[in-house]
Amino acid sequence: MASVSIRNLTKRFDDVEVLHGIDLDIAHGEFIVLVGPSGCGKSTTLRMLAGLEDVSAGEIRIGDKVVNNLEPKARNIAMVFQNYAIYPHMSVEKNIGFGLRTAKLPRADKAKRIRETADLLELTPLLDRRPSQLSGGQRQRVAIGRAMVRDPAVFLFDEPLSNLDAQLRAQMRLEVKRLHQRLGATIVFVTHDQVEAMTLADRIAIMRDGRIEQLGTPDELYRTPVNTFVAQFVGSPSMNLVPGTIGADGTVRLDGIDGFAAPFAGTTGAGEVIVGLRPDELRVGAPEGGHAIRGTVEIVERLGHDALVYLKAGGQTLIAKAEAQPGLDAGADVTVSAPASALYLFDRASGQALPAG
Repeated sequence: MASVSIRNLTKRFDDVEVLHGIDLDIAHGEFIVLVGPSGCGKSTTLRMLAGLEDVSAGEIRIGDKVVNNLEPKARNIAMVFQNYAIYPHMSVEKNIGFGLRTAKLPRADKAKRIRETADLLELTPLLDRRPSQLSGGQRQRVAIGRAMVRDPAVFLFDEPLSNLDAQLRAQMRLEVKRLHQRLGATIVFVTHDQVEAMTLADRIAIMRDGRIEQLGTPDELYRTPVNTFVAQFVGSPSMNLVPGTIGADGTVRLDGIDGFAAPFAGTTGAGEVIVGLRPDELRVGAPEGGHAIRGTVEIVERLGHDALVYLKAGGQTLIAKAEAQPGLDAGADVTVSAPASALYLFDRASGQALPAG
């Protein structure tokens, strides 16, 4: 395993710059996830790290070596792709062993390493099977095994779970997390799924338009988003964002929603803001009060014990996460409360977070 250092990484396609000076340090053994919407530059960054795309400007260092001009095979990295990229005519054993085809190891050592990798991924009973005889999750484990068997300095994962169904994806997330805990490997993982990012990563780099918007632990990104983009991207369901104002006395009010007035310490001066309210911090059925919002239920998505409640209040649609209960149906009038401690404030013009006291 090795550390990774990226400095001022830039990518241009002809006259179009798609990556704008990325800086990122990844510690030895760290699990970093690059996440963001399609076209944000996350896969381009990964491909440049792998040597599959040329660097227009900047520096990539793996361990103590600058690798900008090294071929992929000379970088001591292993990449796991979205489409598995395993050979249909080869057995599981031969697919895993393909990663050792250029290794200068005795045949017995290669066989031992293949068996150890298969044992770790619980593939030993399947070594004689062909990919067509495997499930999607088993094929993905074979692809991971082929990467593991080489004992690379860095693992690169390019949306490896996106082709799996929801249940299998959840299972594979757990397996990838266990794999990292067992190996202590340095992993760079690309996904567009914020749930994958939040559950897998030591730290997350949220990207937009070729830049890193925020880098931090899952908890840091959830609790202290730097702007409205990060605030809405992290958390499921997304944070409610409502136009509002803050008075000179620090009182927050919501546009079009009568009766809501909550104190917010730490900001300086009055002005127009965006108020953020996380759905799981809104309490449905709360008593009337200074922090209460009255609205009418539009839709209820029942999720077993919990429900997502979509309500209309003063022309705004809000989402609240509540315990499923009788009578919580479309058309019902409800009150939700938002404690002052749960408010996030953002400058309306820039979208940047305003500091709390």
